[in-house]
Amino acid sequence: MTKKKQPPQLSPVEYIRTKARLLPIYKCYINSYWIEAAMAGIVIARQHKNGNFTIGVYFVDTFRRGLFKSAYFFSKDESFLENLKDNMVSNVSDRAMVVEIDYALTHNIIYGSIAFASTQGFKPIKDFEISKYLLEEDDGKIEHIDITFGKNEGREQEEKENDDKESLDINYFK
Repeated sequence: MTKKKQPPQLSPVEYIRTKARLLPIYKCYINSYWIEAAMAGIVIARQHKNGNFTIGVYFVDTFRRGLFKSAYFFSKDESFLENLKDNMVSNVSDRAMVVEIDYALTHNIIYGSIAFASTQGFKPIKDFEISKYLLEEDDGKIEHIDITFGKNEGREQEEKENDDKESLDINYFK
């Protein structure tokens, strides 16, 4: 009796690059104060058949820098996802919340901020080379939502303070 050879398993990075977009989008989340703060912490979770999630985390400055932090997590359970969401806002304010949003808004915030920031001389961080595969391609097939990016009168001081402190720390989750 001949054993059938199993194909080699992909590394988490190779899986994300080649198969993540085939996983259905489970849910997308954002911090509730993202417009006022001009800082969005975004989570997109894609669900595997076994119930686990491959997750992308994106931190976006809508005033200037665009996407400035990104991370990805491969095949994590629901408690990891819940912990990730809880910790996104736990050190910001007692009133801060994480809310569910649809994928089109997620896509538009991330890719729109990257496009805007490129006009300011900023590029997405290196980790986006992998975490972008948790997003759909930016090929015009996702509904366009008009989002305002850029400086806002009266917000320049807040922007300077945001440069000095980054309250959303993705290293917490590594």
